Amino acid sequence: MKRVKTREEVKKEDTWDLTDLYPNEKAYEQDLETIRANLKRIQTMKDTFLESADSFLACLDLEMQLDRMLTKAYIYAGLKLDEDQGNAKSQERKGKIEVLQNEAVQETAFITPSILKAGKQKIQTYLQEERFKDYRHTILDVLRYQEHTLSKEEEKILASYGNVFSSPDKTASYLRNVDLTFGTIENEQHEEVELTNSTYGKLMASSQRKVRKEAFERLHQGYASVKNTLSSTYESIVEADVVTARLRNYQDSLSMYLYGNKIDTKFYEGLIQKVKAKLPSLFSYFHLKKEILGVDELHLYDLYAPLVQESEKTYSFEEAKQMVLDALSILGEEYQSLLQKAFSERWIDIYPNKGKRGGAYSWGGYDGNPHVLLNFEGTMNDISTIAHELGHSLHSYYSVHHNCYQDHDYVIFLAEIASTVNEMLFYHYFLQHSKDKKEKLYVLNEMLDMFKATIYRQTMFAEFELKAHQIREQGEVLTQEALSDLYYKLNKEYFGNEVVVDQDIRYEWLRIPHFYTPFYVYQYATGLSVACYIAKNILEEKAGFKEKYLAFLKTGGRDYPLELLKVIDVDIANGTVIEDAISYMEELLEEFKKTYSEK
Repeated sequence: MKRVKTREEVKKEDTWDLTDLYPNEKAYEQDLETIRANLKRIQTMKDTFLESADSFLACLDLEMQLDRMLTKAYIYAGLKLDEDQGNAKSQERKGKIEVLQNEAVQETAFITPSILKAGKQKIQTYLQEERFKDYRHTILDVLRYQEHTLSKEEEKILASYGNVFSSPDKTASYLRNVDLTFGTIENEQHEEVELTNSTYGKLMASSQRKVRKEAFERLHQGYASVKNTLSSTYESIVEADVVTARLRNYQDSLSMYLYGNKIDTKFYEGLIQKVKAKLPSLFSYFHLKKEILGVDELHLYDLYAPLVQESEKTYSFEEAKQMVLDALSILGEEYQSLLQKAFSERWIDIYPNKGKRGGAYSWGGYDGNPHVLLNFEGTMNDISTIAHELGHSLHSYYSVHHNCYQDHDYVIFLAEIASTVNEMLFYHYFLQHSKDKKEKLYVLNEMLDMFKATIYRQTMFAEFELKAHQIREQGEVLTQEALSDLYYKLNKEYFGNEVVVDQDIRYEWLRIPHFYTPFYVYQYATGLSVACYIAKNILEEKAGFKEKYLAFLKTGGRDYPLELLKVIDVDIANGTVIEDAISYMEELLEEFKKTYSEK
């Protein structure tokens, strides 16, 4: 068995370089001292900052500096902890910055209600001055919340309850990931493997049906054993949403969550309707899966079994790097040079080490480079992950370098677009250049599963959230039984007659962490749909489109997402982008069938 290296054993050139954030620990501590001093200073402005344009600008500048420094420090602390989550010093550093962040939220909570109390006329008079130009979008957005903002005192009270509101999520997380155990099962190599939330995915992709079935049943029966506790934590989340929406004068919880992006609730509901109208395309995929797996009945525990096993071939990081560069060269020299910069300037932490956080991500702020965490082991999936995460990184890099601090941060609604574009361009490149039928089928299967998981599954989750909140908003009680019945019914609708919807799936919703960030998951479906549109136009070399796409990456958060999408000629509200994405899935399904039948 291969021993996992400690952090100290990993070569320096294979780790990320965080000196772009802080050259040493002393510099980090100095920033914390400056933040604490500025928190005291901003409190002295509380009652006078709106007396003149000068005092207003001084307060906004100080708040911006505080936010910028806190974000930089928080990212640094988070990255250091993720290098080795067992490192006591890193744990302490992260804990301290979280406390400081919460303090900052409370100490600056007076700003928004004070602006709203002053009234639009007075504030807009200030904003007409040229020196306020970098704050115009931010402040006009604040004014938009006039009817949804409470008094200074009430806002501070709500802000101080931040940790209380996050308590259900923390409790559920500890229960799911620490306290709840599922025992061990025998894998296809006849080894006893501990069943956890982390190992579940791999076991569900097993070539042996017995392994999949046992993992499926054991995990969901484990969740069924704590169904009342986890139902209670989720009910608390929904209850907090319903009460907060009422206090803040929103029509309902969904309106409250969509308001920030200026998205109509009809768009959310329309996404669900359009995806459900295209369920026959998903059923066709299930029918193919049933045929290839050669089973009389296709059960839920069969859905993650790959139609083609991943090739045992592995790639070095240098090979993977070159494949990503070649696949994304279609985006032009400017984009290519930034990819080279990411590799040469050590934005990336490449290999696993003991205590390192699992998975992969890209994370960056206004200061320093974006940083990418990988756990590279040389598989095809690892290479597509590099392309995906660098899509995030370059989107962030462009946003930072073409916007002021106040306008650089793009919203979650747009966050998965650039990463998924890169992933799709990589897959297309690989399909064009690979001579290996098995590898091609594997990639096509991965793409089909992406559509199943991202458009259909996430939309089902979105409908579950909507109906759960509506039950409470209509004055009914959210019981465990009501929530589990709802989830089971939705599974029956989304999987249709091609799949046996096993009773254990009633308890799957209990293990979904995204439900503790309400009305979030629908953005995965919209993100993939827009990414399909972008990739298609780039691959077809539509005149001027590549330039439009790069211009879109540079927009950051200077406007609302539906407006920024117009830079690439997308009016996502009309629904055709979503329908076109599912049509692309249908094309991939036909390509899979054709390739599979080739001799």
